[in-house]
Amino acid sequence: MGMCKDPVTQELNKRGYNLVKLPRVGIEPLDVLGRDGDSMEKLGSVTEVWTSSVAAPTAGAPAPAAGIGGQKTSDLDVGIGLKLLSNVLSGLGGGISLPSLNAAFKNSKKVQFEFVNVESTSVTPFALGKFLASGALDTSNPFVTHYFGNDETQEYIIFDVLKSDTITVTSKTESGGSVDADIGALSGALSANVKVKAGSTGNSELTFKSAVKATFAFKLFEVFFENGKWVPKGAAADDDLSFAAPVAGVAEASVVIKPGRMLKIAM
Repeated sequence: MGMCKDPVTQELNKRGYNLVKLPRVGIEPLDVLGRDGDSMEKLGSVTEVWTSSVAAPTAGAPAPAAGIGGQKTSDLDVGIGLKLLSNVLSGLGGGISLPSLNAAFKNSKKVQFEFVNVESTSVTPFALGKFLASGALDTSNPFVTHYFGNDETQEYIIFDVLKSDTITVTSKTESGGSVDADIGALSGALSANVKVKAGSTGNSELTFKSAVKATFAFKLFEVFFENGKWVPKGAAADDDLSFAAPVAGVAEASVVIKPGRMLKIAM
């Protein structure tokens, strides 16, 4: 979720996953990311620009991501935390206004997040390699020409994504103690796609569950297209590889969370 030195971020990075700064539906294996300067963009699926004699690999059935579900973030300042929560809920199809969230957590000073029901969906590198072994790249596409014909850009193919349909938010005091959130303030504010309920310990813990799963992390390979051949290269998890996939109607801003590090949030 884009939080520097956060326990969830550290665990994901240790396992080779990069973060989606605005978790959303629609980020899948075989998607291509392009980096041009400081900008990282989702360009589309490699199947849109690569015609192969081999059928594109199909992602395997979703599998539980052992060791990732149940990880909790650090305590976040409620102002930043609620902006992040608004982003996540937008990605889950439960768009809600920031004033509604502020009203629900009006007594909170800190919030803590936990992704629940985390699943991995992936294609194997061997299957991806077989698909890319022979075929033709659509060089008439101006975006293909710009990215794959440019030494100043980098290109990546996603092969594994982590998805979740549930996020739990714990409301806390400045010192880290529990404080109730006002679940009634959320009544009617969420879309029909997302439901909210109190936790077993009361209203200090609210669980938001969606009808869909949003992608919040991914693994990828850097790829080069040279002399008609694809050349893959391993890409370690790195904050610079995180990207903010746009959500309709959401504008981005940046907040400094550490010298030299920016956290993109929605306003």
